[in-house]
Amino acid sequence: MGERQVFHTYAAWDGWAFDHSGWNPEPQLLAVNADFEGQPLRRLRITESLAEFCEKRHHRMPNQYWQDPRPRARDYVGRYVPPWA
Repeated sequence: MGERQVFHTYAAWDGWAFDHSGWNPEPQLLAVNADFEGQPLRRLRITESLAEFCEKRHHRMPNQYWQDPRPRARDYVGRYVPPWA
């Protein structure tokens, strides 16, 4: 309670960002989201492990789903050509 909540997480690579919309230039992703929110966004680098991140924010780990979500996630990520390809 009273702490800032991480709302939108994405992976970043060399100026590019990957989220539910695929790969986009990171400045564009931030601008679109700031416009939607109606206020400037603050970019936070997540330096903790996936397990720590999920535990602190009440997210489930892959083993806590009914079925392993990783194959579906890999299929989704595979639909988008990465910028380095």
